[in-house]
Order: sequence, then structure tokens, then C-alpha cells
Amino acid sequence: MPLVSEIILNNPLDFKEIYDISAPLNTVPAYPGDRPYFREWMARLDEGNDYSLSAIAFCSHAGTHLDFPSHLLKSGRCQEQYSLKRFIIPAEVISVPGEGPILPSSLQGCKIDKGQALLFKTGNSKKRLMHQVAFSEDFVSLSLGLAQLCVVMGVSLVGIDYLSVDKYGDDSLPVHGTLLENDVLILEGIDLAAVPSGRYSLICLPLSIKDAEASPVRAILVR
Repeated sequence: MPLVSEIILNNPLDFKEIYDISAPLNTVPAYPGDRPYFREWMARLDEGNDYSLSAIAFCSHAGTHLDFPSHLLKSGRCQEQYSLKRFIIPAEVISVPGEGPILPSSLQGCKIDKGQALLFKTGNSKKRLMHQVAFSEDFVSLSLGLAQLCVVMGVSLVGIDYLSVDKYGDDSLPVHGTLLENDVLILEGIDLAAVPSGRYSLICLPLSIKDAEASPVRAILVR
């Protein structure tokens, strides 16, 4: 679960709070049809070997991950076509009540700066869905209207506290399409259960994989 930590006094960055919003790959649910996380031990110290060594396999959309435009668009950009600056940006965590899709009204009264991230903390966090191995079809997603508003406002990244910004069963993926067609990156599977609403800096670095349409990330919020 995410932990808030006091920064070590001699750290020059002087963050007062650090939240890990990444879900451990070995305990998260897998979206139906995705390859589940698997780890095989090749050698172990406790079995008399001179070292420990393991091999892991998982889907590029496993756990806490970023979707890039090439996920849906033939000419869309993939991971290595982005500067690292794109993954270190201001972010706002917005708490949204209710069980339905998140509506544009959730941004009423919010000051949104062009290029920032919006991370939505929903009933998914209250139910701790990212802490359950079994996949839940009943999760809060984004409405198409909200996705369109995010594009108009110049948001560069949208995050949700479960495995998809689209409603389960809608294979047309309208929210994914609207965001990615407008170069709005999608951060899915974040764990916001212990994170208060408010302003942060988001750091979510993807793995360096050529032609990656998506990548697991270690995502943290600091302030």
C-alpha cells in the first residue's frame, strides 16, 4: 500500500511527502485477456545456490502502467519518442464520489494548468480494487465528455485508479481513443487509496523498451 514518508533531512530535494502510487506486479489483477504476471526462480540462495536469479513475464499493460498513442493508432508515438520530461510533471489528485463514470462536472472549480496531469481518485480506491487479485468488472471509469474536456484544457496525462479509463465491455474504447489521438498519455492502475486530494509533482518513468505501446511504471507523487 502507498506510504507517506518524511524526507531525510540532508536530501537536497527537500520533499516533505512521498507517496508510492504503484501497485506491486505480483499482487495486482490482470485485465481479462492479458498475460498474467509470472515469476520463475532460476536459482535461489535458500536452495543452496551461490546466488538468487529469477525470470519474469508480464503484459506491457500490467499493473500501474502508461498507455502511449501507438497502443491504438498506427501512426501514434511510442515510448521512446517522448522526452523524459513528459513523465515528470505537476499533477492534481481529484477525489470523485459516486459509482458511475466520472463526469466533466468533477473539474468544476479546479484550476487546471496546460501540460499538467489529472489523477482521479474514485470509488475504486475506496473498494481497494488495486489490492485485489481478482479482476472486477464493476469499476469507475471516465466519461467521454470528461476525456474531451481534458483535451480542451490541455492536460498532458490522465490517470485512473484501476486498469482502464474506459467502461468494461466497451470495446470501442472511446475514452482511450479521444485521449491518445490528442497525445494525452494515460496512466492506469494507480493506487490512490492512501493519497489525499491536492497538488503534487508526478514522477512516472516507463521502462526503456523500443516501440513500446505501453509500459509498467514506478509512479510516485511528491510535494
